[in-house]
Amino acid sequence: MKGQWLGEFKGTNNGKAVINIDEKLDTFGGVAHFFDNDSSMPMLTVHFEIEKSNMLSGVGSCKSNLINPLQPGSFTEVNWDVVKHLYPNVTFPKTIDISFEHQENQLKVRAKTDIDTEVEGILLISSLEAPSELQATEMSWDQFKLFVVTNQKELIYRGQNEPWKLQTSFHRRGRYDLTRYQVEDIPQLHRALSSKTQHVFNLSNPQEHGAFLNLAQHHGYPTPLLDWSNSPYVAAFFAFRGISKYQAEQNPNKKIRIYIFDSIQWRKIWIQNQNMLTGQMHLSVIDLLAIENNRMVPQQATTTVTNVADIESLIIDSEKRSNKKFLQVIDIPWKERESVVRELTLMGLTAGSLFPGLDGTCEELKDKMFE
Repeated sequence: MKGQWLGEFKGTNNGKAVINIDEKLDTFGGVAHFFDNDSSMPMLTVHFEIEKSNMLSGVGSCKSNLINPLQPGSFTEVNWDVVKHLYPNVTFPKTIDISFEHQENQLKVRAKTDIDTEVEGILLISSLEAPSELQATEMSWDQFKLFVVTNQKELIYRGQNEPWKLQTSFHRRGRYDLTRYQVEDIPQLHRALSSKTQHVFNLSNPQEHGAFLNLAQHHGYPTPLLDWSNSPYVAAFFAFRGISKYQAEQNPNKKIRIYIFDSIQWRKIWIQNQNMLTGQMHLSVIDLLAIENNRMVPQQATTTVTNVADIESLIIDSEKRSNKKFLQVIDIPWKERESVVRELTLMGLTAGSLFPGLDGTCEELKDKMFE
């Protein structure tokens, strides 16, 4: 049942719904966003929790009084008193009963409030296991270098060992409720890291909050951030990172993938929302401070933040709606690994330079001496 579920609802109100569900020890818990097609009606956020024992047959229900509206524009959750002047003829519900019917990749949802509004809908899960639907261009290393040298646009790049779908480490670890992440995970992480950093991050400051998440991301902690680089060669380093000479020889036809994103055009067309808890489905490019993060500068790093599990589908849909191209995909065979690593080393792009400190030095020497 855990996952990000998307679909439409009908009833006394009509619109779209997004439900993010985490699996806990004894319960399924999460947050549901209801976006009414009628702009004169408020958007709703509902936090809920249902016992696993109630869902053994795939059917269950729960009641919640944790209901708030979303503020127009920012899509952030606020108290009704903050926005009720925008909806003078609306009575806001205090409780809601939700029932679920779960069958594989489909979730049937019914919801009824204490003011007798009632809706239902069938939602589909964001499929993260399915192969990428993006059409990649296969290139040799020499062709890729020519491509980036002749490119006239300012683009950002991301390298991956294989053609996996774009996905944040937060979603890759099977988590979907960012409210729970912010309320439970981040304070615990902050307490643990504050004893190990010279700077104590002020999480109430949006810039420091972002810098804190980015620091954690660069040290392996799952976040809703996705790392990119302004350098195509840094992206190539990460694409081939961890692939040994032996692995490349045994799997010559496997391919690394480099994503090329027109972030400037994306920012111009789509609203950017840096609030991690927004109800708006978004992918936002953000510029973060490099506080205590000595990896950002050598990696020429930039970042996106998102609450979308299937980023690829969001971008494909956005390209269709705008009739513009934002994302290109290039695959390079693993058999090019030796030439790529040699040239990147001559450029000074090694683990030692991109990961200043003991970890990077040891990784560089391991790659050099234990191929």
